[in-house]
Amino acid sequence: MKTVLVLSSCDAWHSHGSVRKVGIFSTMKALVRYLKKNEKLSDWDYGQLCSIGQTQCRDMNYCVEKLDVKSKC
Repeated sequence: MKTVLVLSSCDAWHSHGSVRKVGIFSTMKALVRYLKKNEKLSDWDYGQLCSIGQTQCRDMNYCVEKLDVKSKC
């Protein structure tokens, strides 16, 4: 079984209706690299993503969900 990371964006309140999938990543390092290239987040935001799996106190936040997937091989 393999674990993948699903990155989603959401509103300031993390409401379910606002969640939009951004991408799927194999490692947290790849996810952070993507965000650094495409978003302006603070070091505090990256720390929150790595430690609790979400950003906070922003108009648009990010959430990271870990999913276990089966490989056909």
